[in-house]
Amino acid sequence: MFHALCCSSARPIICNFQRINVLREALKFLNAPNSHLKSLALAGRSPSRLTYALKWAAGPNPPPKIPHLTADTSDPNSLSRLAAQAKIILNCVGPFRLYGQPVVSACVDSGCDYLDICGEPDFMERMEALYHKKAVEKGSLVISACGFDSVPAEIGLLHHSKQWAGPSAPNRVDAYLSLESDKKIVGNFGTHESAVLGVANAHELMELRKSKPKPARPAIPGPPPPKGSIIDHHNQLGLWALKLPSADSTVVRRTLSDK
Repeated sequence: MFHALCCSSARPIICNFQRINVLREALKFLNAPNSHLKSLALAGRSPSRLTYALKWAAGPNPPPKIPHLTADTSDPNSLSRLAAQAKIILNCVGPFRLYGQPVVSACVDSGCDYLDICGEPDFMERMEALYHKKAVEKGSLVISACGFDSVPAEIGLLHHSKQWAGPSAPNRVDAYLSLESDKKIVGNFGTHESAVLGVANAHELMELRKSKPKPARPAIPGPPPPKGSIIDHHNQLGLWALKLPSADSTVVRRTLSDK
């Protein structure tokens, strides 16, 4: 399984996309004023599906002429050929614990950069443990959580932190997500599968963390925040909230520990 999108001037950026909306957003930046996205290519195991995806993403406009490349996560040689042509690979096919590692490996081996929209802490931390040293040697950037997990959380925390005048600083941030639509709200099966596998294999993540030195944590004065209940009523917002088991808190803490 591999669907990809590529872009650049000399070398393409390759993106594996299971979600056509990612391609749709990318097309908005292709050759747009002040955009660095000058060339784009799609890769996958089914050329006909790539053609359909491009037509849907470009609609109602005619699809642009974008090269289609062949690659499959079950075929390491095809990924190596793909990564050798690419400047960046954007991987959007999950669950990443099932399909992500071959793509990371191919990128690191070739020295091209890797991005994904992963929200699976086990995958992110395992890839760091396996490929960090080689990625540094090869000059390859491997960056996860570049989608809904966890860009809004990181940008939200950054914005919130800037509202405080020193020496005051927040020691806790609560984030709330509200879904509103004039149409029905649908989920993605890949996201559902990733969540189920994450819960079922949580013990593997705990074992991985125990096997590594504990990362540095920012020194936050005051008592630790209470964990709170799973279901909570927010009086100021007038809303009930359900605690969401996402990767956001893990990703934000890891970002803060690297500062």
